[in-house]
Amino acid sequence: MAYKSILILLVLGATIFSGCVEEKTVYYSSKSNETITLYSDNTVYVKVGSDDYGLSGTYRIDGNHVILTLAPFGTVIELKKENGKLVNEKDGETWVRV
Repeated sequence: MAYKSILILLVLGATIFSGCVEEKTVYYSSKSNETITLYSDNTVYVKVGSDDYGLSGTYRIDGNHVILTLAPFGTVIELKKENGKLVNEKDGETWVRV
């Protein structure tokens, strides 16, 4: 019986703490001093400059494209994945994975 109790506690503890681990991928553009953080739950945070200003939203992956939809106006930005980088094909800006 003690074995089952310990096993239940271990499984419960692992379940609780597994939610605290957040998978993310961060990209940086030196041109605009901007970071794009993609989280495993398909949310995104774009930090502009060194201030605490940023925009959040969601993203989806379509082939080799990452499509960002940012709040509050639903702005859509399409970026292409190339060799560990994100590239805006419209203006050539590049974000490098850090």
